[in-house]
Amino acid sequence: MEFRVRRLFSNLFLSVVYGEDDCQIYGRVFRRGKVIKTIEAKFDSIHEKDGEAKVLNYIARQEKNYHDTYVGLFFADGSQGALPTTRQSDFKLYGINPASLSSIVVNDSFSIYADTEALARAKNSLGDIGVDLVYSPIALMYEQILSRKPSDKTSMYIYGHSDSFALGIFKSNELCFATFFKVSDDERDLEDIADSLNSEDITDISNLIATEEDEARHLDDFQSLDDFLKGDDDTFADIDYDINMPESSDVAASVAIFGRDMSIFSYITTAIKEFYHNPIYKGNFIDEIVIFDSAHVSATFLQYLQAELFVEASVQTVNTAKLINDLMLKDINL
Repeated sequence: MEFRVRRLFSNLFLSVVYGEDDCQIYGRVFRRGKVIKTIEAKFDSIHEKDGEAKVLNYIARQEKNYHDTYVGLFFADGSQGALPTTRQSDFKLYGINPASLSSIVVNDSFSIYADTEALARAKNSLGDIGVDLVYSPIALMYEQILSRKPSDKTSMYIYGHSDSFALGIFKSNELCFATFFKVSDDERDLEDIADSLNSEDITDISNLIATEEDEARHLDDFQSLDDFLKGDDDTFADIDYDINMPESSDVAASVAIFGRDMSIFSYITTAIKEFYHNPIYKGNFIDEIVIFDSAHVSATFLQYLQAELFVEASVQTVNTAKLINDLMLKDINL
């Protein structure tokens, strides 16, 4: 009865997505089950003076205009992950101590977990404004996977955000392996990142692939991304995606994108090695990589990924704030 009464009033569903230095807000106002208004706002430089206050004041003003407001928050804490089991008692088999974790079972298939205190901090992160639901990028990634045509391939999916990404390996929509990385938490400089991507590491992954395919592929001629960028523009002709690289005169922007791309590639290769080496995952050869992209990864990086890992890669653009809003409507059924 309570929800039926609420349908008579205007209810605001508001999704809040923090990036590295910005905040995106998307909302829809419903009355009698129909959208009567859409709200969108973006705040930049939120870590500067009064930046966060502007976000909170904006949300508080919106709350006053409607009978009920439901807030969904993008959860980007580094403590989260997912495991191909539905039982917390199995977490230790994967090296995860469940003692301080909260977890949910998804589709009776796998578990998403996070530090309990981190979840509490997220719930209280907007001060007096209550956070009703938090959404892991792993859950958002899975929703995108389910929206695709079912496939028997072993696929690596990446849900990219401005300063983090979730990575999952699925076969026939069943989770085999998953992890989450905060890109900005990597404090190594570019030289250290480049050193971590030496030919020995790449050859190791290539040997694993060769074992799966019974082919002798080697990546001893591993290129740096910097060298790769000097290639002919025709290299990117088969990618239906904009090349998101700044002009060469913008050195600071070029270095920032280069560093981020090298960090992400390092994380991906680390995840592949763990998936193939650790017998608990029973790793099969990865047939494709699909990137759900909310941060506009460069086409340069996409082509680089394909060339170095010998795996077809594609990109599907997503709007995280709108996706969270859609899920809120399912989770809070008025």
